[in-house]
Amino acid sequence: MVTIDPRITKTFVEWADYMYPNLSEFGVIARAFKEDDWQMWGAGLLSLNGIAQAGAPNPYQFEDWKDWAIRFNGALNSGS
Repeated sequence: MVTIDPRITKTFVEWADYMYPNLSEFGVIARAFKEDDWQMWGAGLLSLNGIAQAGAPNPYQFEDWKDWAIRFNGALNSGS
């Protein structure tokens, strides 16, 4: 799976848009539209079997979306 380093994007929504095509292979996901919804959006991804099995982290355990996204990418890359 191709993941996008969140450090090269300006916003959470931009990162989520780049990730969307690759994440959709796991199932139907909602698009992200609001910066403040990153934890809710990330938690929704955990309901997808392949993402949960990869050991993706719970976004509610992070205060910064980029820290979570880096760990999220790591989990997906390790599981692929």
